Amino acid sequence: MTIPAAPRRPEPRPELAATRRTHGVFNGVDSYFDLEYAAVPGFRPLMLDLHVPAGTQACPVVVYAHGGGFVGGSRTMGPWAFLLEGGYAVASVDYRLAAEAKFPFPIHDLAAAVRWVRANARRYRLDPGFVVGFGSSAGGYLMNALALTGPDLPGLTGSLGPTPEVSIVLDAVIDHYAPTDFSTMAVTADSPLIKFLGFEPAQRPDDAELANLCRYARAGSPPFLIAHGNADTVVEFDQSRRLHEALTSAGARAELIVVEGANHGALEFDQPAMHQQTLEFLESVAKTRA
Repeated sequence: MTIPAAPRRPEPRPELAATRRTHGVFNGVDSYFDLEYAAVPGFRPLMLDLHVPAGTQACPVVVYAHGGGFVGGSRTMGPWAFLLEGGYAVASVDYRLAAEAKFPFPIHDLAAAVRWVRANARRYRLDPGFVVGFGSSAGGYLMNALALTGPDLPGLTGSLGPTPEVSIVLDAVIDHYAPTDFSTMAVTADSPLIKFLGFEPAQRPDDAELANLCRYARAGSPPFLIAHGNADTVVEFDQSRRLHEALTSAGARAELIVVEGANHGALEFDQPAMHQQTLEFLESVAKTRA
């Protein structure tokens, strides 16, 4: 499936490329800001903002991880506001950046956020039985890693948070232009990827392979909706193609949206056509679970 091109905008900087928006209060939505979901000794508290459509029914929830090249960004970013209108709650999460913690610890943070969502589901009117991961760029990598490794590889997902016994299994994943295999990406000495990993992939190929998400694809992986521009100059389109191929070859459900002519973090990723395809994907996943 394809998305047509939108008007172009200036070339992005790799460490900043992501949809930028400061989210405020939404009509018909109960918003809870600055909620601490985990504490890490020696680090800042890990926080999220939670937005829940008003009503009486428990809402399916999307946990969102922002982009920013592993070195920047915040939970105020992201193309997720449309999900609120579709009846989904959104927990937008901060995680430790490369200057604070390197691979795999930011994955531990997202796992803790998913645990927090499920542990606090009744308090905030959330459905713990339908928790979706959504990430853009670097955040997409971290969320994909969580979805593909889950409880089977605790070294990559950890036991952070006050409720380590709570499930971190995701029911579906939305992935926007995330890297997949660092060993196949061109890097420079000051690359954000090196800052995140703590080493140059070519110099430690065995360690780099542990961060290769394609190796974790399996038939039991959650359904994936992957969207990537085929003119991406920051994270090559081939990164998503490789993940899609690995998932489908393993027998998992994965859909790949090719966004024609789009660069990293382009306008097309927060437009009605993308919103509609995303909501249709989530609805189809919900129906298969019913």
